[in-house]
Amino acid sequence: MIINRKIYFAHIPRTAGRFIKNTLIKNNHDTKSYFYNTYYKEKEVPHLTYPEYEQFLNYMPLKNFAVIREPVDRFISMIKHNWTFNEEKINKMFKSQEDFNQTINGEILETPSNWFVPQINFINYDTKLWRFEDGFETKWIEWMINNFNIKINKFAEKEKDYAINNTSLNKQKIQYIKNYYYKDYKLLNY
Repeated sequence: MIINRKIYFAHIPRTAGRFIKNTLIKNNHDTKSYFYNTYYKEKEVPHLTYPEYEQFLNYMPLKNFAVIREPVDRFISMIKHNWTFNEEKINKMFKSQEDFNQTINGEILETPSNWFVPQINFINYDTKLWRFEDGFETKWIEWMINNFNIKINKFAEKEKDYAINNTSLNKQKIQYIKNYYYKDYKLLNY
């Protein structure tokens, strides 16, 4: 999403992107959003990774930011809200680290959404990062003003949770997730 013709929001899936978009619109900021049926290199434009979003935007000189989220928490949100992850697929995925890696790699290669792509693939060296865990209240408002001169006076309503499935994770399953997303942990300091 382009904001006020000078800022790009790199939307990492399951990191409050719709809330941010709706909040910016509610505060009358000039936003240009792309629909999920718009594709570039066979991927949905709203969730393009770096450098694809720069190519798509023809290398416009834009400041950019992204919201990052603790990888296990983000992963749980991804499988809870993904209709392709039924109980059978989840159980098969968690049989071993190899099964986990194959399942997630398959999702990344076969679907246009980029949901399961590691967060580090969405950012570049000058992307400003906000942590999902820090919330979207006073500190976030100050951060948006200080970094982008974007004023927030009102918030969009939070969307109702539409979880499709639930799964419980034991230590072994959590370790599979951490192993797969190890670069997110290392480079994003989680």
